[in-house]
Amino acid sequence: MFFTALRRSLWPRSAYTDYGKAVRVVVTTLLFFTPLRAFAQAASGFENPPVLKVTELIPANLLKGKGFQVNQNVPTDGVMGTFTLTADAATFPEYAGTYQVRSGELFRIRLAEIPAIEKLNEMSKVGVFAKSMATTAVRPLEAAGNMVLNPVATVKGVPSGVGRLFDRVELGASSLWDSATAPDQSGMARAGNVADRAGTVTANALGYEQVRRDLAKQLGVDPYTSNPILTKKLDDMAWVAFAGRVGVNTAISVAVPASMIITGTTVTDNLVWDTPRADLIVRVETKLQEMNVPLAQISTFTHNPAIPLSLQVAVVENLGRLVNVPGRANVVGLMGGAITESQARFVATSLRMLADYHEKQQPLTAIAAPGPLAGRNQDGALILPAPVDYVSWTERVASFVQSPAFVAVQPRTVWLAGKMSPLAKKEFEANGWTIHEGTAP
Repeated sequence: MFFTALRRSLWPRSAYTDYGKAVRVVVTTLLFFTPLRAFAQAASGFENPPVLKVTELIPANLLKGKGFQVNQNVPTDGVMGTFTLTADAATFPEYAGTYQVRSGELFRIRLAEIPAIEKLNEMSKVGVFAKSMATTAVRPLEAAGNMVLNPVATVKGVPSGVGRLFDRVELGASSLWDSATAPDQSGMARAGNVADRAGTVTANALGYEQVRRDLAKQLGVDPYTSNPILTKKLDDMAWVAFAGRVGVNTAISVAVPASMIITGTTVTDNLVWDTPRADLIVRVETKLQEMNVPLAQISTFTHNPAIPLSLQVAVVENLGRLVNVPGRANVVGLMGGAITESQARFVATSLRMLADYHEKQQPLTAIAAPGPLAGRNQDGALILPAPVDYVSWTERVASFVQSPAFVAVQPRTVWLAGKMSPLAKKEFEANGWTIHEGTAP
C-alpha cells in the first residue's frame, strides 16, 4: 500500500509497476550503506569507496581551531563519509577523547559548536561569572548518562548510517512511538531524551529558558543541540546568568564560521532563538495539523529524540514552502522513523533542496518519501535531491543508475550537495542522468 500510494502520487497508472521497482532500487542501492560483503579489490568496472582527505569534503578554514584536531583521512562508504576529531585535554579536560560523525553536514555543525564550548569554558573561569558560579549552589539540570563522559563507547553498536533510516519506515506510527519511549531503548535514544530536556526546568516560568536561548543566540549555536557537551555547558552557564542576574552579553564574542546556520535559513534560526520552547512546539504541531498530517504521525515526529526541536521547526517551515504539493505528510511519516540525527538531517536537507527547487527552478507537482525524497516537476521530470558527501561507482549505485524502470523516466536530474568520482559522473551521464554536482537548486 505504501508504494502504491507513492506511485499514484508521482506518475500515471501505466508507470506504476516500473516506478515501484525503481523506488526499491533507490532504497536498497543508493542509500543502504551496510555492505553485504567486503571487497579486497574492486570488482571489474566498479570502484572501492575511497579514503579521502578531509579537505576534499570540508573547507580547510573550518578545520582549524583551538582545542581539537581533525583526522585527515575520511573513509567513505559509497555515498557518505565518516569524520573523526579529537578533543584536546588541555582545552576540554573532562571531555577529551575521540569523536566520530557520519555525514559532512553534521560534522560542520559539530565543528561550529567547538568555539562556543571553548568560550563557555573561558567564561566560567573569569570575572563575574566565576564569582557567581562559586556562590550559586543549585543547578537546574545535571547532565546524565554515559553519553557525556564516553561518547564513542556509548554509541558503539548503535546504527548511525543514513541507510538505517529505512529499517523502520514500514512500522506503524504507534509502534514507533512505543519503541522511542521503551525502558530498554538504546543509549543513543536515552542521550537524545536528555538533550531534548535542555532548559525544561521549573525556573522556565521565571525566565531561565529565555536566558538560555539568549546565550545560545549570542554564541551562534542551536539551543536544542543534540551535542551533550554543549548542552551541559549551556545549562550550567545559563543557570549562573539567571540566578546571578548576569547579562549574557558579557564579553561574548565567538568566531563561528560565517557559513554555519543552525537550521538552513537565517529566518528560521531567529525563530528558534527568539521563540519560547513551548511556543515552538505548538507552532510545529499546529502547522502539521493544517497540512492534514495524521495525528499519529505528528506524535511520532515530534517525540522522536533523533529530531532536535530546531530541526522540527526547519522541516515544518520547508514543508510550508511546498504549498498544495501532494505528499508532504509522507515526509513527516518518514522522519518519524529516523533512528539517528544523521538520518533525520539527511531527509530534512533533501526536503530543503526540493523546496529550493520548487521556488527557484520550477514548481513541483508532487513529492514522495519512500526513503530518499523525490519530486516531480511540471514537465513530469524526476528530481532527486542527494545531500551526500562522495558518490563512488559501486555495484549498488550502478544498479540504481541502470535500472530499466528509471531509464524509462525522462528526464531525470540528481542534485548533489557533495561530489562524484569521475567514473561515477561518467556512468551517470551515460545512463541519461543530468547531474548538478556540489550545489543545491
